[in-house]
Amino acid sequence: MKGRFSLAFAAISLGLQASAQLVDFEDIANNGKGGFTTYGDSVDSRGYRFESIYYGGKPDAIASWTADDPFGYDTGSTAIFANYFDDSLIMTKLDGGMFEVSSIDIADVYLGSSNATIAFVGIRFDGSKTIEYVTLSDGSSLESYPLLTMTFLISMEIFEDNDSSLQIDNVVVVPEPAAWFGLVLGLVGAGLRRRSADKKSEGYRTQRVLMFTNSRMPSADSSRP
Repeated sequence: MKGRFSLAFAAISLGLQASAQLVDFEDIANNGKGGFTTYGDSVDSRGYRFESIYYGGKPDAIASWTADDPFGYDTGSTAIFANYFDDSLIMTKLDGGMFEVSSIDIADVYLGSSNATIAFVGIRFDGSKTIEYVTLSDGSSLESYPLLTMTFLISMEIFEDNDSSLQIDNVVVVPEPAAWFGLVLGLVGAGLRRRSADKKSEGYRTQRVLMFTNSRMPSADSSRP
């Protein structure tokens, strides 16, 4: 039984890895001139929305550097950032479903050396909150940072230091983790039911053997002729 559970959880783990999705912002327009492109107060990419928290309605609230950036702040791929230093971003799934985030790439908006601390605030489907902090090791290029507690989310807020601004890219997400969780529970439940049925069957067999044995045993006053 233990072996079956181990195999089941291993299969679920592989399934989660296989279902992981990369939100890389390469599907949004990034052909602006003069250094960067602005996107209004929200950006949609790969089924997810990244929205300005404090500057809703601003036409330049979210931006990205372009390949013709004369300052050299382009990371080589489309990375978005809150265009106001005191702004933050919130991530949601476009269809309103749950998701989890396992890692995210981060760089300083000017690709300068930075030890900024970022707070990730996840709101889960049951209304509970989870908070995780990441400190940049070096903001001069995109680096991947794992997130360990951003699970069963309906939204994730990304808060930066007041004196810094960051580019984000390559967000690794697992859509609809509840479906996988339900599958795990189903496998465990099926295993428990099977185990219970096996025990009942074993008990029934034992009872039949005892009845058969008792019927064949001679009584105390019986003797051979």
